[in-house]
Amino acid sequence: MKLFFGGSLGGEVETVRDLRRGRIQGWGGSTAALAEGAGMPEFQLMEFPFIFNNLDEADHILDNVVRDDFASLLEKKGFTFGFWHENGWRSFATKDKPVKTIADLQKMKMRSQESPVHLAMYKALGTQAESIPVPEVLGALQTGMVDGFDNTPLFSAATGWYEGVKFYSTSEHIYQPAVIVYSKKFIDSLPEELRKVVLANGQKEAAAGRAAVRAMRDSLLQNFRDAGLTVYEMSAAERKPFAEATRKVHTEFAGQVGKALLDKVYKALEAYRAGKAGK
Repeated sequence: MKLFFGGSLGGEVETVRDLRRGRIQGWGGSTAALAEGAGMPEFQLMEFPFIFNNLDEADHILDNVVRDDFASLLEKKGFTFGFWHENGWRSFATKDKPVKTIADLQKMKMRSQESPVHLAMYKALGTQAESIPVPEVLGALQTGMVDGFDNTPLFSAATGWYEGVKFYSTSEHIYQPAVIVYSKKFIDSLPEELRKVVLANGQKEAAAGRAAVRAMRDSLLQNFRDAGLTVYEMSAAERKPFAEATRKVHTEFAGQVGKALLDKVYKALEAYRAGKAGK
């Protein structure tokens, strides 16, 4: 495989569309970008704000509840599901002050991912936001077009976006899974033995990828501090108003992601939480 990093083939949404056209054979990125680029709004469900309380819940839903649903949806659109990966918890990164309250955020103009759900989250918080493709974000920060962005420690470091801000506030408002998908046409063209190599051990790959990303969180935040950023660790009490304000996004997008699928996830989360509480 020949790999292309850092937006060298374009932004996330653009490269999903290239995958759909057959210009590239495989793709790895966020579920929100897949939803937008492939016209599959169901994938927005995984990035509803505050839908998961912790990583165990996210893993359970992705691996045991929705995996087959999403693999089937991808198949119908000409893709083949590879395996889940991870970007992590998205938090707010800003230029002039940390985000501690919704009022702090409302004084800023933020970069949003190219996703209706992400834009709706900012709207629910009363904050002006503009969707900007990945390759253009650092320039937008440097020229003052936006005052900040939200993303994970991993992505903020990998893109160099942290160089355009002074504060990183751990709101952890969206858990963002990544997904590896292939062109079905490409997969079907492979000899059976090579197809097995490409698609084998998906769950093992998912577990290894998640573990690697999660192990990096604290060191990445320390790297931000070493680079001169102030890292503000938000408390559960500080995060609660954000969760309450953005709950309306779930209702707003229920029709787009499919009420049956959303109810399935809600019921699975309820059962999973009850089981954990009973132990």
